[in-house]
Amino acid sequence: MATGRRSKTTRHRSTPDAHAKVVGARIRALRKEKAFSFDAFVEETELGRGYISELERGLVVPSLTSLAKVARALEVTLADLVAEDSPRERLFHATRSLEDKEVAALLKQVTTAVGSRTPR
Repeated sequence: MATGRRSKTTRHRSTPDAHAKVVGARIRALRKEKAFSFDAFVEETELGRGYISELERGLVVPSLTSLAKVARALEVTLADLVAEDSPRERLFHATRSLEDKEVAALLKQVTTAVGSRTPR
């Protein structure tokens, strides 16, 4: 008979997962940047209070479905939540607020610059 309790093979941890901790910290920072109170964020994502708390602390490895709910609530992409800190990712973040026509113009400039390189 099912008791409603999670089995021992759960995604919740007693110590943070290194990657989940980075993602959780990014989620918390974005939530605060958007001025979402914890309770309003829980309501908007339709995820539980305990789950969001563990998520922000890296104690749960979220599913894509959960990350999609978080991204939607924060009005960001999944990539915004999980991308590593690299020059490419900083460029992505720096351009995410641009209008589509501005991105298209920038892309044209980059394509022109890259196309002018000769292979070694």
